[in-house]
Amino acid sequence: MHEDILNELRTPVFLINKNNFIKYINLMGEEFFGYSAKLIIGEPLDKFINNDSTVFNLLNRVRKSKLGLTEESLDLGNINFPNRKVRVHILPSGLDNDVIVQISELTISEIIQKQALNTKISKSFSSMIDMLMHELKNPLAGIKGASQLIEFDVKDDKNLLELSQLITIESDRIVSLLNRMEQISTNNIKLEFESLNIHEILSHCRRVAQNSFGSNIEFIEEYDPSLPKILINKNLMIQVILNLLKNATEAYDTFGKVKIKTTFNSNNVKSFSRSGYQTSLPLQIEIIDFGKGIPAEILPNIFNPFVTYKKEGKGLGLSVVASSLEEMNANIDVSSGDGFTCFRINFPFSKK
Repeated sequence: MHEDILNELRTPVFLINKNNFIKYINLMGEEFFGYSAKLIIGEPLDKFINNDSTVFNLLNRVRKSKLGLTEESLDLGNINFPNRKVRVHILPSGLDNDVIVQISELTISEIIQKQALNTKISKSFSSMIDMLMHELKNPLAGIKGASQLIEFDVKDDKNLLELSQLITIESDRIVSLLNRMEQISTNNIKLEFESLNIHEILSHCRRVAQNSFGSNIEFIEEYDPSLPKILINKNLMIQVILNLLKNATEAYDTFGKVKIKTTFNSNNVKSFSRSGYQTSLPLQIEIIDFGKGIPAEILPNIFNPFVTYKKEGKGLGLSVVASSLEEMNANIDVSSGDGFTCFRINFPFSKK
């Protein structure tokens, strides 16, 4: 009966299992892909859609949040139908991490309107980035130069020397972030990865936090020395950790403790890659605070944009963290209760 109803719909509808294999497709779905249901059902989705499509990220997001979403203009092209822009609705089925996908094709007028709007937005964004480059890079060069001069005057004072070196390092990091924004504005994104000692990055972030927003916090470092190097983008990882540390320090009104911990996860956390294959994520980083905790009603959606539980929060920090970690093939999870919050990051083994 349900199949008869779905076959009457004039839009493609299909059901995807937790491994991104197609479990069901209606008649319009067959027409959309250009194959019969017999050839589609039981096959991986990336056989019919480019495996770098954003749809795979959206499927994982719906599975995590248990909430539906709509993407207004998504490329679902393949070798037979390249550059195919559609509107996609993705909903949790409520059964075993299966998701329902409904597609509606954009009209010619909608495509033209979106292209015109995107061109206008792109030009405005590019101009704004150019202005930011000019206005921010000059004073940053001055700050860096001044901190390097200070280093010569305080070389006999270990604490002051470390602080001046921290200013230099963070100035370089801001310039790197600005350069990345410039790459995004020109569609020329080049994210470089290298195998690094994560403990050096965590210690650097702890020093930054301790000398700025976390001056009233006792930081506890609990590192597993046997942890191998992790394949990451250094500046992006620093940004992620600083965001999480700032979030942890804000759990306290006055003084408090924040633990930074690394372990080899014996529970063998796994994630699904875009192609539907399981990937082991045993290298674990935890940022733990013992403050107020996150409200239970907010917790399932905490990594979505504009979701916040803070009075003056914008709801962007944790969304940036999640998307940045996704770029580095990592996973983030959170558990929280009264007097305890733990953000848990898991990385795969480095292949370099």
